[in-house]
Amino acid sequence: MVLRRLILLAMICMLTGCGSPESGRQPSREASWSAAPQGENPSGRVRRKGNGWEAADTDPQRPDGISSMNESGNGGNPEQEMLCYLQQATVQIQGSRGMGSGTIWAEEEGGLVLATAAHVVSDNSPLTVQFDQGEPVEARLLYVSDQVDLAFLEVSLREVEILNVPWQIARQDREVCERLEAGQPLWIMGSVQEAADRICGGSVTEPWIFLEDFDNYMLLGNAHVVPGESGGGVFTREGILAGILCGGNEADQIAVLPWSVMEAVYDNFSRTDIDKQADLLDNENQWSDNGNRSHGHRRLW
Repeated sequence: MVLRRLILLAMICMLTGCGSPESGRQPSREASWSAAPQGENPSGRVRRKGNGWEAADTDPQRPDGISSMNESGNGGNPEQEMLCYLQQATVQIQGSRGMGSGTIWAEEEGGLVLATAAHVVSDNSPLTVQFDQGEPVEARLLYVSDQVDLAFLEVSLREVEILNVPWQIARQDREVCERLEAGQPLWIMGSVQEAADRICGGSVTEPWIFLEDFDNYMLLGNAHVVPGESGGGVFTREGILAGILCGGNEADQIAVLPWSVMEAVYDNFSRTDIDKQADLLDNENQWSDNGNRSHGHRRLW
């Protein structure tokens, strides 16, 4: 069984190795953002090859600031309880052509709504969701934004309860997000080999900056992330969801879709509108499933 609990050392280290970039630092123009599918073995640092990205075939050691899981319980330790919460709020999303990460966004009408990056689910049906424990659960694609890199999925709460899967909704606080400032530490959650098996320490560079590559206002941060973490939650030190990871580059900069944008997208669509689009997406998925598709899994950055 893959090691399951986050090592306490990640909290004790106080995000060492990730650094706190200078306020006002602009995105590097030398390293492009990556949203490309990745191979099965994402260990090690990533490097640019031509116009794409690939997992490096050297230096297979775990990147700085990323911890693994162990079997120890939280024992009432507040730091371990925080790590347990982050783990239970994170999922792995699996599709026909790749895997990515996601965050538990809300509970609504008998289902759990999950947020992820749109590029994780695009052309990737059928989809299943792997929680921290238990068997994979079939997911329904609710909505994919055509404006920002954001998608929402839904899984049956009854099915999750039958499997006795532990889960928590990502904590959300508008005031905390509005007060984000440069240098503030962050946790980046991801699902690389298994659900919620990676946590990377990072920091805010600019909480609200227009990034041309995304054609949107984003949170620019500093962290070393690896393939498979795209769509995972980015949290404050207190466990408040600040956004989801949409891209990273070789300069260890990360592009995060801010929570306020996520909330606006979700709130601007009624449940009826979401259900209509979900039905359309289901029909498209059924049509695409009849065609040829690769059954090999690739990581989505």
